Amino acid sequence: MNKLIILGLLALLPVVPPPSKKMTITHFNITFAPDLSNRVNPNLYKRPLNDVDILKIITADLYPSILRYRRSENQKDKLLIDFINKGLINQYQVNTDKLLIDFGRFKNQNERINYIMDRDHVQRTLKQDENAMVNEFNHINAKAACQNFGADVWTYFNQGVDDRIVLQPEQPISDDGETYVNAYRNVLILTTDGYIEAGIYDKGFDLSKKRIDNFRTAFLASGQTDLKEFFQKNKQFRINPIHNDHLKNLEVLVMELYDRSLSKAGSATVQPTDMEIMKLFWTDWLQQLKVKRFELHACANSKDEAEKVILNFLGVNKSQ
Repeated sequence: MNKLIILGLLALLPVVPPPSKKMTITHFNITFAPDLSNRVNPNLYKRPLNDVDILKIITADLYPSILRYRRSENQKDKLLIDFINKGLINQYQVNTDKLLIDFGRFKNQNERINYIMDRDHVQRTLKQDENAMVNEFNHINAKAACQNFGADVWTYFNQGVDDRIVLQPEQPISDDGETYVNAYRNVLILTTDGYIEAGIYDKGFDLSKKRIDNFRTAFLASGQTDLKEFFQKNKQFRINPIHNDHLKNLEVLVMELYDRSLSKAGSATVQPTDMEIMKLFWTDWLQQLKVKRFELHACANSKDEAEKVILNFLGVNKSQ
């Protein structure tokens, strides 16, 4: 009798569905931001690679290396070319429509595959968009080589890194007892020589050649031997910090740092070199900005070296 009562009571209890399984799918949101200052003039600063070469490496690795990293479908990765100085868009007559490749715009996986693989007579393909992006940037880079206006990197981190550059996780999607969340790894690939010279000097917004020279002179005159220790004790040399909440969700890869203190043959003409001082300043600054993660790299000597730096930073293996 008691068993029958218990069974009856249990039958009246509401049926509680099992807890849904939550899965986070992470996509790449990559921004390529070139410093279009006089560093792009090959007559002034010759480098083994130019920024167009580096962009080609990124676009060539979009598929399959980046796009298929830990995902088999519904990729929502994005690649954007952004401007450190927004005024150059009109100055160089840029077609910004060609500077974004967005895999999240497709309604279903079949459309996405057709676009990537050039199937079913699609109007646009990934290869066409990659070529259009590279060609448009080649046009921009050529303009900048002849007519440049500096690069205000400080203001870019302060105002340019916004909700386009740093995407937040999307609203959860429930399907057949499972919950999916599309999230993004926000990665900024910044190509710069490391010298911040945008017109405001000696007020903490720059890292000019003059400022590096003055720091070196002060260090040598101090009689100290530890460069980092001297820098920490003399905080007046620091680049001014920035308070931008987006930066805590941004990974920054700085490439193509260029040491002007070296001779044409690559020998040091002073000690400590510009590169040592530059990396000290940039490391301190990016730590102050509280970016999620960063790396600093000098000019790559080859395409293979540049590709390795990029893919290693992304944590992606090259697919054949």
